[in-house]
Amino acid sequence: MTILGVFFTFHMIGLVLWLGAAVLLPLAILPAAKSLEPASRTQFMGVFTKRFLPWFIAGGIAVGITGWIQTVQMLDDLNTPVMIAKHAAILPLIAVSGYIWFYLARKLSKPATASEGIWTQMAVCSWIQLALSLVVLFLTGWLTGS
Repeated sequence: MTILGVFFTFHMIGLVLWLGAAVLLPLAILPAAKSLEPASRTQFMGVFTKRFLPWFIAGGIAVGITGWIQTVQMLDDLNTPVMIAKHAAILPLIAVSGYIWFYLARKLSKPATASEGIWTQMAVCSWIQLALSLVVLFLTGWLTGS
C-alpha cells in the first residue's frame, strides 16, 4: 500500500464519521428525539452532542488534512469542472455542518433555548447537510471512477 492509500483510508474513516452523521441526523436521530418529551429531548441532545462532537471534529479534521494531501498529489486534476464543483459543494457543507453542531445542537441541549423554532431549524439544516453530503459523495465517486 502506498502512502496515498493510507491517506485515502483515513479520508474514508473521516467521511464515515462526518457524513455518516449527516445521513443519520435527519433520517433517524431527529425523528427519534422528536418523539420524546421536551425535557427528555433536551437531555438527549445534550448527551448526544457531548459524545458525538469530538468524533465529528476528528472526522472533519481527518477529511480536511487527507483530502488536501490527496488533492496535492493529483495536481493535474485540480482544475477539472468536477473537482471545482466538488469544492464548491464542500464549502457550504462545512458551513452548514458547523452551524448544526456548534450552534443548533448546543442550543437544543439547553432547556432555556430549545424551542420548537430551533428544532425546525435543526431539521431543515440537517436535510440541507444531507443533500450537500450526497452531492459531495456523488462528485467524489465521479472523480474516483474517471
